[in-house]
Amino acid sequence: MAYVDNGVTATKGNPLLGKKVWYFIQSTQAPVGSKALLPALQTDGSTSIEGDSIDEQTKFGRIVMPSTNEDSIKLKTYVVPGDLAIDVIKDAKHNGNQVKVWRVIVDKRFAIQEKDDSDPAKTHQVFPAMFGYGVVDSLDLDDGDDLVSADYTLNILDKLKEGTFPLTDDQLAVL
Repeated sequence: MAYVDNGVTATKGNPLLGKKVWYFIQSTQAPVGSKALLPALQTDGSTSIEGDSIDEQTKFGRIVMPSTNEDSIKLKTYVVPGDLAIDVIKDAKHNGNQVKVWRVIVDKRFAIQEKDDSDPAKTHQVFPAMFGYGVVDSLDLDDGDDLVSADYTLNILDKLKEGTFPLTDDQLAVL
């Protein structure tokens, strides 16, 4: 058999910082064109891309195949007066509504320029994102002696979809 060198690919560089991953939410009840909300004082966020598989033994051998997607997003924020994100989460849980959620990598190393659909001569800055519709599994408000925190889990319908999220330099400076 002939020798084949498949080579090696190595990646070097500085790792992505967790503080450069922001989560945005929006009520599905909000009018089309409404702004996404950046929950105030996010402290933690995690995205789970999970699911089950079928693993069965037959007379003719083993069968292993994908079965379900069970993506979820967990967020922890501190409660700030006027933060509409907590109201959106609480309303969705109480009324059985879904929320839209974006996980956005807000690091200039990942930014790209996309053509503007309304004017192909123009471009706008976008960042990699995952998007999904979530059902609020739980909202926990912790009223301990320190800062009041909110922890919530969004179970994603179907699966998170890859996409982009636009943010201008002016928006980044304000945020």
